[in-house]
Amino acid sequence: MKKTMALIYFWLLCFAAFSQGNSTSPDRPSYFALSVGPSIPLQDFKSTNGKNANAGFAKNGRKKDILWGKELNNTHWGVTGLLRIHKNPIDEGELALIAKTPYPSFDYSISAKEWNVYTLMAGAYYRIPVSRKLTVMPKAMVGLAFIYSPEIFAVPYNNSVHVASSYRESSHNLTTSYLFGIGMKNNLFHRIVLISNVDILSAFPTFSDVKTIHGNGTTIFRTKSPTILSFNYGMGIGFKF
Repeated sequence: MKKTMALIYFWLLCFAAFSQGNSTSPDRPSYFALSVGPSIPLQDFKSTNGKNANAGFAKNGRKKDILWGKELNNTHWGVTGLLRIHKNPIDEGELALIAKTPYPSFDYSISAKEWNVYTLMAGAYYRIPVSRKLTVMPKAMVGLAFIYSPEIFAVPYNNSVHVASSYRESSHNLTTSYLFGIGMKNNLFHRIVLISNVDILSAFPTFSDVKTIHGNGTTIFRTKSPTILSFNYGMGIGFKF
């Protein structure tokens, strides 16, 4: 997958360099684009510290963006919108090590779903023309994030004998999200643009009364308030109109 993405990026950059002298279409104030790339968790979101009640145990994931932008007349400012989906898998190995700590004679099999974050945002950007083809766009956005925390199954084994399993249910929360980043728009050919973005996205959900059922039948409810913080970058293709 990484090699494929690198090859696509290389091809797009070569195409951009080739098209520098071949595009004669006038610039257009609006664009619509699709972008993909990695999503890297930060701070609490990636923490694997068992003593941190808000540790997310998130690993590097991936994101998909739908982007829209429009330049305002006679200014360097523009407005922009974003629909993003990003998913981060759980570090099951670290969870197993933490579960094993109080019971070193047990082995644990952990099965967990992914973190799912869906964001809808709007904001503004400042247009900095670097050349006739390349524009740099610092931006700030605010919006809503719908976040699913993953459900987790823990299956202990003692001398290969299965002992009663534990389970933590999934939860979800709608909260405010914030984004600060820098985008680049490179005119390729006619109305086609190459879009690249680097940003930091944050959200602050509260998951209330999350149920955990232990193997001995005990059920507990806890409220968690992790900070969802991720560094994201991506590249995609857009259409000017």
